[in-house]
Amino acid sequence: MPSKMPKFTLRINQESLEKLRYIADNNFRTVNKELEMLIKNHISTYEKEHGTIKVEVP
Repeated sequence: MPSKMPKFTLRINQESLEKLRYIADNNFRTVNKELEMLIKNHISTYEKEHGTIKVEVP
C-alpha cells in the first residue's frame, strides 16, 4: 500500500548529496530518514527557542 505521507521534492548539489549519503550510511539510515531526523531536530531546536509552532494538519 502506498504511503499517504506528502511528497516533497528537493534540489541539492551533487557534493552535498554525496556527503548526506555518507552520513546517512554511517547512521544506518536512508537519505530520506536522515533528512527527516535533521528536520525534526531543527524544528525542536527552533521551538525550544521561540515556542511551539501551531499548525493545522488536514
